[in-house]
Amino acid sequence: MYNSKGVALHSELIHRWNHTFSILSIVAFPKKKLLFAGSQDSKILVFDLPTYNLIHTIRLGESQEETHTRSSVLCLARSEDEDFLFSGGADSLVRVWSIGEKAIRDDLLPVTEIATVYSVTDIGDIFSLAYLDSLETIVFGCQNASLLYVENLIQKIEKTSSDRVDNINKLPHRRYDKFFDSLGPTGCSANSLSQSSLTSLQENCGAAIIEVPSENIIKYAHYGFVYSINKLCPRFNQLLEKNSQTSGLEHIVSSAGDGISKLWEFSRDEKHDIVKVSLVNDKINNEDSVISQTIEFPFLYCGLSDGILKIWDLNTQQLISTLKTKDESDIISISVYMDHIFAIDESGITHFYQNQVNHWNPQQGKILSSEVFSKSAETVSLLTGGNDGSLTLWDLTSLLSAVPLSDASQINASSTRHTSNAWAVYQPASLNNEEMLNTLRELISYQTVSQSKDTASTLSLRRCAIYLQQLFLKFGATNAQLFPLPDGGSPVVFAYFQGNGKTEPGSKKKRILWYGHYDVISSGDTFNWNTDPFTLTCENGYLKGRGVSDNKGPLVSAIHSVAYLFQQGELINDVVFLVEGSEEIGSASLQQVCEKYHDIIGKDIDWILLSNSTWVDQEHPCLNYGLRGVINAQIKIWSDRPDGHSGLNGGVYDEPMVNLVNIVSKLQNEQKEIQIPNFYAPLRDLTEDEHQRFQKITKLANIDESITVQDLITNWSKPSLSMTTVKFSGPGNITVIPKSVTMGISIRLVPEQSVEQVKQDLKAYLNESFKQLNSQNHFEIKVLNEAEGWLGDPTNHAYQVLKHEITTAWGVEPLLVREGGSISCLRMLERIFDAPAVQIPCGQSTDNGHLANENLRIKNWSNLTEILSKVFNKL
Repeated sequence: MYNSKGVALHSELIHRWNHTFSILSIVAFPKKKLLFAGSQDSKILVFDLPTYNLIHTIRLGESQEETHTRSSVLCLARSEDEDFLFSGGADSLVRVWSIGEKAIRDDLLPVTEIATVYSVTDIGDIFSLAYLDSLETIVFGCQNASLLYVENLIQKIEKTSSDRVDNINKLPHRRYDKFFDSLGPTGCSANSLSQSSLTSLQENCGAAIIEVPSENIIKYAHYGFVYSINKLCPRFNQLLEKNSQTSGLEHIVSSAGDGISKLWEFSRDEKHDIVKVSLVNDKINNEDSVISQTIEFPFLYCGLSDGILKIWDLNTQQLISTLKTKDESDIISISVYMDHIFAIDESGITHFYQNQVNHWNPQQGKILSSEVFSKSAETVSLLTGGNDGSLTLWDLTSLLSAVPLSDASQINASSTRHTSNAWAVYQPASLNNEEMLNTLRELISYQTVSQSKDTASTLSLRRCAIYLQQLFLKFGATNAQLFPLPDGGSPVVFAYFQGNGKTEPGSKKKRILWYGHYDVISSGDTFNWNTDPFTLTCENGYLKGRGVSDNKGPLVSAIHSVAYLFQQGELINDVVFLVEGSEEIGSASLQQVCEKYHDIIGKDIDWILLSNSTWVDQEHPCLNYGLRGVINAQIKIWSDRPDGHSGLNGGVYDEPMVNLVNIVSKLQNEQKEIQIPNFYAPLRDLTEDEHQRFQKITKLANIDESITVQDLITNWSKPSLSMTTVKFSGPGNITVIPKSVTMGISIRLVPEQSVEQVKQDLKAYLNESFKQLNSQNHFEIKVLNEAEGWLGDPTNHAYQVLKHEITTAWGVEPLLVREGGSISCLRMLERIFDAPAVQIPCGQSTDNGHLANENLRIKNWSNLTEILSKVFNKL
């Protein structure tokens, strides 16, 4: 079934199996085309995927004939090679099964129980387990809040003595119990097992009996039932290894009734041939019992009560989104595939994707378990088990491939593709366009719109940040990590390349900071685009897509130029990258991040470089040395009365719109002079050198002939005030008097002016102007964002080096320009790191940054890479 937008509302049913008892746990073996389902009546049902037949039934417990629930199968897991199946349940035992290859003709499947793992302490039910393949370690979470593990499991199974029957009485259900095994009124004890059952057990006891060593029991790992354990994928393990002295690590996340999700590290002690466990992080607090969880790199999805689902970034341990199902019941199970979230509660299945929510009831009672897996390269399936004994298989293919037809911007979202598990493998960096295009193509695919606060954008921003971190590590960065923002926003990506080239005798290498950002402005109405904004298009010598110019294209140039020098052993200076995800919304928390991680970024920064602007025309390369600052503010006036009518209420009481017009008219006089007190006091006259630079621009640059030197002076080096937006309550009819009105104003400042001083003077001036009206209405002014003006020194060493390299690359000297726009963080970076900044425009004036059909000429892009590869060594 599809909705009006062409989106599949739910998946299609492939097959349904029925059993007489609840299906409590499931696990798929895609390579062997098998499904395993653990039931309440102590059975594991084995189904053949190609034929959908039940081909084997594994009966747990000592009674192979009677139906019982003493060994209900609460959890299942498998090894990566699908040679082993692990089960845990109500009998406090973990069982290990060897799974052979199915016979083609008769559907016979060799299944052999090869081990039973038990604990001498009473652990209660086993709710969760995971197998760590590289360490041959089984980990399980229990009712008594403990976490247990057995290392070198397969090795221990092979070495276990053949005298196994003697160990049977050590198992939990065979040990003496003070209550159940005490003498009754008759003076006789009740035998828990019949003689025939015991004989049957002894005859078939070929499995190794393995005790969990006491030192491998983590008591009170949580303060609640340990409902969930998930192991981290290889990408995460390798990422965490970068911050550890140990290799070959495995990690799990356990979650429990105490609401805490904990990250554990498992490492091998080669000297003693044991596995050590350490708690890495316990800061993820869901503030409610975690009933279910799953992991899809790099996110942790936690299912709570009341239909709440929380999504955490495991890299920064930050909560990034909270979702809610329609039915306010426990999230019993969660499955995730490429950002498609399937949350299971009492009402059925809720599917979250791309800010859309669909729900369907599969009519199988209360669903207790679920798993998403790939049946083949083309088919993805959802498997669900219910308390009515049903096991259902759903085809997700149409649902995963369906895209809203009216929203082309969601096509080719980065989250709909898998990335290689071997992400941390060293990758050669190249300065050729093909290799750089691959990097840029991946970056453009992430829809990193920081202005949007929806879940899809939040996940995409996080994925992009982690992709950059991985890229830096691939290219050999000495250090690469994510700095979390205190407000929970998109993290700052930090990377450090240590200079490894030969320096001249007596010279000291410099430390250069490259600033960039990975967030972008919304693509807006995609019908105004000639191409898909989030798919890189190369056409007629241009790169096209959102972010190619601002700022992903220049960022890729800088990364590849540094990585190439580093890999060639020719990077003379140290280079650090600081790449944020909030530039387009004012870089609000960047200062706090820079101050907190100052020592890691570097106390001895010599130069700050960035490329976040364009040329003044299409022909002349430029160097930028000045930007205006900005104060964006909102003025609001409102009445306690409702919206009125001009015929009934006009002239009767103070009108908010009249008050607003009266106040804002005082901001400028008839000569366009801004009336804020002391506004012009700090201004200095333009120097003769700058005047000559501006004259040179009007003569050489291919700009509108009507633009004069005075126009450039006004736009680049003088402050301005603009009234930008007006909003009001009511329907907007010409006869309606709105009860509230809001106006936006944008004040551009020059570097000599203090943002703080102008803010104070503006607020004081407007408050006094409103006070003089003696109005019964209310007044408020709010500063939305701000940025300091910046003025560099175009005569310093860095500008001279860049001037020389740009001239060599383009055959013409760059124009030295200033701009009327702002970059929020530039002056702040200079102040914190006590280093001068240099702005290197990359694209042409026709790049359409922030507009539809954003583009970047490939020649500009490749030339910037060549220029930077020389500049990083010459500073």
